[in-house]
Amino acid sequence: MKKKLGTALDEDVITELKVLAAKENKKLSHLIEEALRQYLKRKQGRVVKKTEGALRASPQVVQAILEEDEFYAS
Repeated sequence: MKKKLGTALDEDVITELKVLAAKENKKLSHLIEEALRQYLKRKQGRVVKKTEGALRASPQVVQAILEEDEFYAS
């Protein structure tokens, strides 16, 4: 089901979107929805849903912990 969404965007962005939509022969709403879906897909898995609290640590301690895993080693 589609719903209307009211928002304010910079005029230059709107103009660029309209030009691109016309070039691609797409509706403006379709172009915006497509861009938002791509944005959401990139962000999946990057949001912490629950934490068990905070750990206070100096930058040196954090670096030492990260270096325990090869993926994060600098």
